[in-house]
Amino acid sequence: MPTTYERLLISRFLIPGAGGRLALFIAAIGFAGVTIGVASLVLVVSFMNAAEARLAGQIASVDGHIFVTARGHRIERPARLEQRLAGIDGVEAATATLDSTGLITANGRSFAADLQGLDPSRMTAGPLFQRKTAIVVGEAPARPATLAIGSDLAARLGVGIGEHAAITSIRHDGEILTVANYDFIVSGIISTDVYTFNSRRAIMPVDDLRTILGTKSAATRINVRLVNPDTQNAVVKTIRNSLGHDYSLATWQSMNRVLFSALKQERVAMTIIISMVTLIALSNILSSMVMLVRYKSREIAILRTMGMSRKSIARVFVGVGAAIGLAGEAAGLGVGLTLKAAKDPITQTLRMQIAHPSAELDVLLSLPLAISGGEITWIVALVSSGVLLSTLYPAVRAAAIDPAAVLRHT
Repeated sequence: MPTTYERLLISRFLIPGAGGRLALFIAAIGFAGVTIGVASLVLVVSFMNAAEARLAGQIASVDGHIFVTARGHRIERPARLEQRLAGIDGVEAATATLDSTGLITANGRSFAADLQGLDPSRMTAGPLFQRKTAIVVGEAPARPATLAIGSDLAARLGVGIGEHAAITSIRHDGEILTVANYDFIVSGIISTDVYTFNSRRAIMPVDDLRTILGTKSAATRINVRLVNPDTQNAVVKTIRNSLGHDYSLATWQSMNRVLFSALKQERVAMTIIISMVTLIALSNILSSMVMLVRYKSREIAILRTMGMSRKSIARVFVGVGAAIGLAGEAAGLGVGLTLKAAKDPITQTLRMQIAHPSAELDVLLSLPLAISGGEITWIVALVSSGVLLSTLYPAVRAAAIDPAAVLRHT
């Protein structure tokens, strides 16, 4: 801890009197550099968190959070398994689906599609057709020979509500290749935040899909939706203990492992880059303190001749640099968190000024910024360490000043 006279000298160097404007300007340079660097780091971490949370919410909101499959990918009694899973604490709903792929054709255009068969009696009770997770034009395909398709797929096919589309099925019966077309009426068009759903999904009654596939299987998997996604690990453990080894479990993270791995790598890379920029900003403190040592060399020499030790001189300049850096750090945190909190008013203002924002800008403006206490602690620890390290060289240089050599030339 600095002594009383050391604290007095620190305050004197930080708040100089008349003629000390250069010292004040030097301190301001270091302060501004740290403030901008820390504020940038807070905002980048907040944006990356928001992007990851938005992506996770979009992917998880379509089908569910946990997916249960049986050996051979055939669940013979899905209704019983649905009831069993729905009774587990933390589970909001369990929905059996029959999944496959096929070719959908309309207006002379054909595209690959992800076919999904649902029980018509429970179709409208799901979050998708209750408009909780999607925008649905039309109605659920609860009647035979009807289907609902993704909005992008509908646009590419050029079909609307009430128009016809054909599903082409290719089956191997021994050595015979059978191709059959099944006519459907489009009853609904679904728009979600997930591109793969909008561009490939076709939902129909499960009996129709069983006819197309030529199978008696009632379901290939059970989609489990959780009340709180944060309880996922606990619910997975409970389901495993309840079902045993006859079923396999997958989560939406594991099914999108590559995507989330890429996002995590991008987040780490961005954080490292901005951290390096922040540490470079800390070099402003080092250069500013070196300039201050040169500017105050005469005063340092006088203090040394009055009996002040080298350690005291070093502590004074460590204190000056730390005060500038930590004040800049606090200001940077304040600026970053204030901009984060003011994001909604700023977004509303930008939307009023820009009549038709681009899709990329619209996504950017709609991101809910978020940063955790642990991340703030990490930022504080990183910057504080950098501040203290950047003060060591100027402090050592100040302590090494030879009073006789300085006073001889002044």
